[in-house]
Amino acid sequence: MTKLAYPPDRPKLKPALRQILAARADMACAEVAGQGDRARIFELRKRAKECRGLLRLLRGGWDDAADWNARLRDAAARLAPARDAEVMLTTFDDLTARRRAPSEFDTLRAALLDEMEIADAATDPDAVAQFAATMQEFAQAARSLKIPDKTAPVVWPNLSRTWDKGARARQQAAQSGDDASAFHDWRKRLKQHWYQARFFKPIDRTALRAHIARVDALGKTLGAHNDLDVLHMYLRATCPADPALARLDPDLTRARARFAQQALQMGRRLYDGPNPAKHWSQAWRDWRRG
Repeated sequence: MTKLAYPPDRPKLKPALRQILAARADMACAEVAGQGDRARIFELRKRAKECRGLLRLLRGGWDDAADWNARLRDAAARLAPARDAEVMLTTFDDLTARRRAPSEFDTLRAALLDEMEIADAATDPDAVAQFAATMQEFAQAARSLKIPDKTAPVVWPNLSRTWDKGARARQQAAQSGDDASAFHDWRKRLKQHWYQARFFKPIDRTALRAHIARVDALGKTLGAHNDLDVLHMYLRATCPADPALARLDPDLTRARARFAQQALQMGRRLYDGPNPAKHWSQAWRDWRRG
């Protein structure tokens, strides 16, 4: 399996990005070819997100970067409904398992099971094949991507910009009063940086391994917060008068608030440090000379 990491033969930035972008797209196609419609939706969507995270390094340099970002986003979105329903059920089961009598929430669980069936029925049966076709086209485009000028002056400012957007998103989340959309935007910005950091990991393995671990831990905390948000909104919209929701609502609210507080504390420590782009650009130059 090709890792989401700079190639070990240390090519220049443009061929490195060409190689990894094409390899991740090829990996998605291989997963579909090997498993067909049973391919894990989570893994396929992750491939698209990985490619989109690296595409942000090429904004303003590769003319097709924004268009491909949109195409990959839309292809992955068609796979989302069934996956989202499954995550809601898992989040619900984890939350209610702490109760002495989780069966008191059976009516809510039944609603979630119904949503899974509806989502499965509504999912385009050709969505996986269409996703694979888009990824195959993208792999071909990535292998021939052209940047008129040098790549480094495009990549490093974009890396810096991704970090700065994450830092601003954290501030907005901290000031939002636990607004779901603010935390969702922060998570999105953080994951973009996470994919980019994983790409550059070989240039300074010790430092970046620790950095990536911190980013990953924060991302999981924000992911848990997001899963509770989605579950809470769904239950409030579909089961507002169910007495079981009134009993569960305090647990949902407390768990959501706990993850929000944890994320803000972790984020403060992460973003207290300097923007890593300048250090990484120098480390990359040293590494390539090494």
